[in-house]
Amino acid sequence: MVIFRIATRNLFRQARRNALSMVSIVMGVFVIIAGHGFQNGLNENMIRAQIDSASGHVMTVPEGYPTTGFRQPIADAYPLTDASRAWLDANTAAWTPRILAAPRAIAGRDAMKVRLYGVGERDEAVFPRDNWSVEGELPGEGEVLVGSSPARLLGVQPGDLLTLEVRTVDGALNAMRYPVSGILTTGNPMIDNVSVFATLSSVDTLVAADGRVTHVATRIGDRRDAEAFGAELAAAVPSTQARTWEDEVGPMLEAQQVRETMFDIMGLALLLMAATGIANTVLMAAYERTREIGTLRSMGLQRGGVLAMFALEGLWMGVVGGLVGVGLGGGLTYHYSVNGIDLLAMMAGKAEAMDNVPIAATLYLQFSPTTMAVAFAVGVFVAMGASIYPALAASRIAPAEAVRAS
Repeated sequence: MVIFRIATRNLFRQARRNALSMVSIVMGVFVIIAGHGFQNGLNENMIRAQIDSASGHVMTVPEGYPTTGFRQPIADAYPLTDASRAWLDANTAAWTPRILAAPRAIAGRDAMKVRLYGVGERDEAVFPRDNWSVEGELPGEGEVLVGSSPARLLGVQPGDLLTLEVRTVDGALNAMRYPVSGILTTGNPMIDNVSVFATLSSVDTLVAADGRVTHVATRIGDRRDAEAFGAELAAAVPSTQARTWEDEVGPMLEAQQVRETMFDIMGLALLLMAATGIANTVLMAAYERTREIGTLRSMGLQRGGVLAMFALEGLWMGVVGGLVGVGLGGGLTYHYSVNGIDLLAMMAGKAEAMDNVPIAATLYLQFSPTTMAVAFAVGVFVAMGASIYPALAASRIAPAEAVRAS
């Protein structure tokens, strides 16, 4: 207990120097917590955006359907049999058929490639529309709802006419003109930048699908069961392959691991800098208090006691610096886990690069007590480890030599 009191008192004897040594501990712990909170929040944001806007938990597509790029071929559209519909009703929480195509949208002299979604009455059960903002109305039969970017680039407003030109399922060229029912903004660039929505029957007529579809998207009870469910789904819907949300966002999540590793490296680099500062601080303190050490040794304090006293000083610096870092990093992640970060401003001017990236308009950081505890433990361990050598050096000072020191 005496050693503990002395170590605690000595922490404040050189408060400024000790505080400077703890800065790197604070920043290292902060970077680890905030970095993981940001990265895990971004990963969850992408997963939810993919599920809620593009694929559901599992979707079926024609065999050999492209998985990358701005391609929506319809030549291999498949029929949805009564047996498949009955199986979907019995085995999913919700499901919806879709036809996706990539027509050329034409308004006056302006034209651009768009992604056309043919959606049915079941669609909202799989793809929630909580974040949809529609200027005008949802599309009725023979109408289209245009994403905000295509509407701006083509100069169309609700009530204007938009021509869609596309190859049919059989390869013929077809074009039809549709009134624009509304302009859609979701905050998801994959939707807002390139999309046009119409009823399933309208798109069926445009591409001459004759009841065939290109996608069936499903919701199940737990997204973690998507892979196992996908094998059953592909068997229940002939001539298709199943793609899970993990298949769709997996490559992007793997790329994000690089960023997470960078945060860890930055945090550890700061903690190693802290270790150097703490070792230097404790070593200086040991030689500055040579007479004090000699007095304590002459009073019966053993080498182990001196070692413990200086090790405790390093431990205290780690605990205090770690707690401050946890407070700052944890406070930041908790704040933005509740209030979120508006990503629309960050995506300004990068619309084309985000066409195929599922991301919601608001990013919520992930508040993780486990990450905070691990970062705090690492900070304390580094500080404790850095103080061992100086503590050993102090414990080797002979009592007689220490008492004679000036």
